[in-house]
Amino acid sequence: MSDRAMAEFIPETAKLGFCWQFITLAGFHANALAVGSFAPDFARRGMLAYVEGIQREERRHGIETLAHQKWSGANYNDRFLKTVQGGITSTAAIAKGVTEEQFE
Repeated sequence: MSDRAMAEFIPETAKLGFCWQFITLAGFHANALAVGSFAPDFARRGMLAYVEGIQREERRHGIETLAHQKWSGANYNDRFLKTVQGGITSTAAIAKGVTEEQFE
């Protein structure tokens, strides 16, 4: 297929009444590319590779997962812990000094 045909493939099949979801294959390969590029760099440069290659790129592109705690359910878990511990917890994931504060 030409580049143009690939760009128009999903909208054109939709006009024929088909629903084509390609995201699982694309997501699989996007993850593989990212990990395959990052892992050797991390092996060489450690956390600097993570900060330069991942975090700074997330910030530059406005990727919301930069503030990862909210995506992992940390807020829910903190509220749950406070509930069962009578409103006090020393193990909160979203607390003063955690990385989440750095990105606000």
